[in-house]
Amino acid sequence: MTSDYFTFLHQAFDRYTTRLQEGPLEPADSYLPYDFSDIERTRLNMWASEMIRDELREITNRLNAWHNHLQRWQAWNEVIRTYGEAEAWDLRREFLEPMAHCCLIQPSATRDALIFVATNSVHQVRLAQGNYRDYLDGDPEPGKKPKHMTRRQKEVRLQGLMTSWPQAAAFMDHLRQIDSPAYRALTHDYRNRSSHAVGPRLAIGLTQAVTRSVVPETEMVQQDDGSYQEVPVAGRLCVQYSYGGTPPLDPESACAANLAQYRTARSCFEVFRTDLSSAVSVLPRV
Repeated sequence: MTSDYFTFLHQAFDRYTTRLQEGPLEPADSYLPYDFSDIERTRLNMWASEMIRDELREITNRLNAWHNHLQRWQAWNEVIRTYGEAEAWDLRREFLEPMAHCCLIQPSATRDALIFVATNSVHQVRLAQGNYRDYLDGDPEPGKKPKHMTRRQKEVRLQGLMTSWPQAAAFMDHLRQIDSPAYRALTHDYRNRSSHAVGPRLAIGLTQAVTRSVVPETEMVQQDDGSYQEVPVAGRLCVQYSYGGTPPLDPESACAANLAQYRTARSCFEVFRTDLSSAVSVLPRV
């Protein structure tokens, strides 16, 4: 790398830090607080209290870090759009791509984490209320093969646990909007493709230019008028190769979609915290 290149990076980074200082950047909300004193003052046993507070803290950490990365993504978008294509590519590679990747995988990861944390919290509160067995559907059982629960199954289990909670419906509604089909379509299924195959690039370049798929086999059949029509061959499949390609993500559109997902995840967590505070408030104080 030449000295000119490092000068270029320094100048771009200075413009980025200036933009951070100028504010405001989205999300403009304050960071989520770390006050879990409502949990500490209840009759929950030591294990339950520590479990709930620890896991709530980790969700708060996750959402606050996501918040932080989104603001920086927006700042870099504003700086990068003032450069030409070659320079913009360099800046995305040096500074933006790891940050954007972290944001883009958060909706799926946060939805799973919220399911996990909410399940543990609700279960422990119900144990403290009494007349409730310390068992969760999916726990290992003697003589039975352990089963891996899908996300859908875990959500159904959680919904059953929260039946009597006042805001359970609102919580589940928010939860199911995180990592939604619409978001996955807009981001070209970034998380799944990046984790299990080849994900889309940011701003420029196709991936998976040739795709392989197994499809119903067809044949050309002559019609009564003498023309030919392609029709499926019953019970037969064939391998098909075709040009396709996953287009790149537009950095600004992807950032906006990801910001909307952050707001949904934050609202989901806030709804749950409100319900959890209400549930523990009626437990005897220590």
